[in-house]
Amino acid sequence: MSLQKGQKLKLDSNVTAADLAVRCTVKAPFHIDVSCFGLDANGKLSDEAYMVFYNQTASPREEIRLVADVPDSQFMLKLASLPAQIDKLVFAAAIDPAHSQTMRDLGSLEFRLGEHVLLLSGGDFSGEKAIMIAELYRKDGDWRLGVNGQGFSGGLDALLVHFGGAVAPASAVPAPATAPPATAAPSAPARVSLEKRFEQKAPQLVSLAKIAGVSLARNQLERVRAKVAFVIDASGSMYTQYERGQVQEVVNRVFPLGVHFDNDEELETWAFALKSKQLSNVTFGNFKDYIKKDKGGWQKWMSDLQSQYNNEPVVIRQVIEHFSGLTPPGPDAEKKGFFSAKKVFPKGFAPAIADKTPVFVLFISDGGVSHNDEIQFLIRWASTLPIFWQFIGIGGSGYGALEKLDEMTGRHIDNANFFAVDDLRQISEAELYDRMMKEFPAWLKQARAKGMIGNYEL
Repeated sequence: MSLQKGQKLKLDSNVTAADLAVRCTVKAPFHIDVSCFGLDANGKLSDEAYMVFYNQTASPREEIRLVADVPDSQFMLKLASLPAQIDKLVFAAAIDPAHSQTMRDLGSLEFRLGEHVLLLSGGDFSGEKAIMIAELYRKDGDWRLGVNGQGFSGGLDALLVHFGGAVAPASAVPAPATAPPATAAPSAPARVSLEKRFEQKAPQLVSLAKIAGVSLARNQLERVRAKVAFVIDASGSMYTQYERGQVQEVVNRVFPLGVHFDNDEELETWAFALKSKQLSNVTFGNFKDYIKKDKGGWQKWMSDLQSQYNNEPVVIRQVIEHFSGLTPPGPDAEKKGFFSAKKVFPKGFAPAIADKTPVFVLFISDGGVSHNDEIQFLIRWASTLPIFWQFIGIGGSGYGALEKLDEMTGRHIDNANFFAVDDLRQISEAELYDRMMKEFPAWLKQARAKGMIGNYEL
């Protein structure tokens, strides 16, 4: 049943007596938090334990639970168990304050309760930063559904104040009084810890840290410890993406993963074109202007590395040697054809190494890949090493061997993944992190089973 703004209807008592699911699916090029406010008869949040959101995922007796987060949020409700003073549940969506967009830029928002569906889009709004979507409320002994669809000028903090709650300073957000101890639910402390570190050291990236934390928890990676490497294409075809700040945006988005996984809170980083070189580690101290300033900045990288050519194997070899201490072999011979020669690489894998720490490599390229045979050899040869390769294509084409990683045979285990996007700004941070994390969890388990890595969890 399609719902309209302002509509009210009584819910069947048999439906409200059982566990009830509310789902809110958001499509937007920015992060939106979905929350549930449990209000009293005066429409006020008299008990903040009944505000359920990403940082407090359940009410005191779990009458309201957030069981899945953005972009497909889901709440499970036990209406019959709510205390008498909770008279109304208001579901709201708010844009993270770090984003400049408004609800006018929303793709779509679908609110679903059983057969009842409300669909909203950016055309329903103007400059609002939040939406009061719908509410469940008591009347004459029954639960009813009311459709708001009302825009709200402030964000989540403004909604909290509107409902009579108090906004805690960012540096002193208290843990929910009813939250279980860390031993009972390790995922929540891990995520909050990541946010806290960014609140203290890089408050402008708190929203990204929060989204990264959600993705890590969703992919069961919140307790993982690993080294993180970042490889950036510095070939000339990337010039516009550097100039427009898109590569710096990639650094900002990737950095929270490095902070979470690695106790050193740093990203070991390389740039490549025809040649490659290791740059400074990305840290809290230098991330802000990293692309413009590190080692003379990106224009100097392009000049030093001979940006007119792509040579992925040279940096893949450098990363392998850095983390394993092994030098991958070169070709055994070349088969000469009528027009060209083809390199023939040895068979076999890298020998086992003593260091069992997993390494997660994020490798950015805009395509133009030509050394396909050597790339395939290196990934295959390194499939016995504790290194996982996540290749990401941005704004380019001609990804060659990278596009065929899923078809590559002859590896010890599957140790690489690839996806491409035309423009990182076209996908939300939540989607980007989920795509980055798609195959890493399975690799961790398989690599552990094969004895390639040690215990990678806290």
